[in-house]
Amino acid sequence: RHQFSQLTAPHRSGAPRRSSADKVVIAAAFPALAMLSTNRAAGRAVTVAAGTCRSLQSGVFRIEGGRSSVSGVTATVFGCTGALGRYVVNKLGRVGSAVVVPHRVHDQDSTRRLKLMGDIGMITPMPFHARDLKSIAACVETSDVVINLLGKQELTRNFNFFGSNVEAVGNIAKVSKEMGVPHFIHVSAVAADVNSPSEFLRRKAEGEQEVLGYYPDATILRSNIMFAEEDRFLNLIAKWAKLFGTVPLVGSGGNKLRPVYIDDVAEAVRQVAFDEDLRGRMYELNGPNEMTLREIARWTLDTCWMPQATVRSIAPDLTGWVPQGASPHLWGGVFADAMYRFWPQALPGAPQLIGARGDHSSFGAVDWVPNKKLPQFEDLGITPQNFYTIAPEFLRHYRRGGNFVKVHNDRNNSLGL
Repeated sequence: RHQFSQLTAPHRSGAPRRSSADKVVIAAAFPALAMLSTNRAAGRAVTVAAGTCRSLQSGVFRIEGGRSSVSGVTATVFGCTGALGRYVVNKLGRVGSAVVVPHRVHDQDSTRRLKLMGDIGMITPMPFHARDLKSIAACVETSDVVINLLGKQELTRNFNFFGSNVEAVGNIAKVSKEMGVPHFIHVSAVAADVNSPSEFLRRKAEGEQEVLGYYPDATILRSNIMFAEEDRFLNLIAKWAKLFGTVPLVGSGGNKLRPVYIDDVAEAVRQVAFDEDLRGRMYELNGPNEMTLREIARWTLDTCWMPQATVRSIAPDLTGWVPQGASPHLWGGVFADAMYRFWPQALPGAPQLIGARGDHSSFGAVDWVPNKKLPQFEDLGITPQNFYTIAPEFLRHYRRGGNFVKVHNDRNNSLGL
């Protein structure tokens, strides 16, 4: 270390100058340092040299070697502090990408854990506001690709479903185009439809149209309902059962879903960000297991060892038995949505119903099934992971007495204790 510091130390008065042999040693032993020196000698900052690289293959500035490498790709990930955002930043950081992680003004602590996902200086937090176009421009000005993961499933004081899924998305796409960002990736929903009974899903479809208006060649990834250790889907079902002994559904819960593991979706984002041949299309990201919402709820309770807990329709679907428009699941759903929209999530109270907060139809009244006309996971070279294999790994935390209590009981029974 001492010899290296002497070789690389800047020349000072009275200190010996580096010889040609010394420079050869440095270049041979430290190729990354040699590349840095080349860029500095050409009068270019390293970040600018990396920022001008428009694809992995261009090789303007590239160093191999995991998180300490430099892939040559600079990506801005909006929605980086959400559940999916953390996985996407990790996927990009582990291959040496420079990642800009925008955060809300005065909320810089939300991105601190993301800085661990890349080498020093490779993960750059920047404040922004979705209605401040200048702050968006500052986040994307050196980017090769912009990845939008925004799309909140709840209403807040400043943003409703339109604000977070349409207005904010349109502003980001507009500014990115004006700043010359060559590629835009947008994550949407499989069930997005402008004619959907769910406002959340209608807004997701409108958000896609906003993106395509500025980027006709944008890549849109339509994901099914994602599950993960920190999700608001399986965890929500388990919490209802643990607290109240029942999981409430509006309607029959007979709609079909294909839950997808969140890490598979993040891998799809990474694949598209690096492979130009995969860009410019709309993909659907569905899990391999198709189930109804009621079946998922029942399986979750059984996996959490809650056989006494029930799955109940608090507003049953009586379509065909009562006059049109009079089924309890219709007016019951309207009442439940109004209550949850009035009651902020920050206040104490019952957990939200399954789905977007204040929009039960998003998960409970719409089928999330594949459209075989669109490319799927297989077209990205990805095999989605099995729901029944991954989900128990984190649902075990809800088991009464701990994960190993059944193991101990079985052992005691086998020994006759």
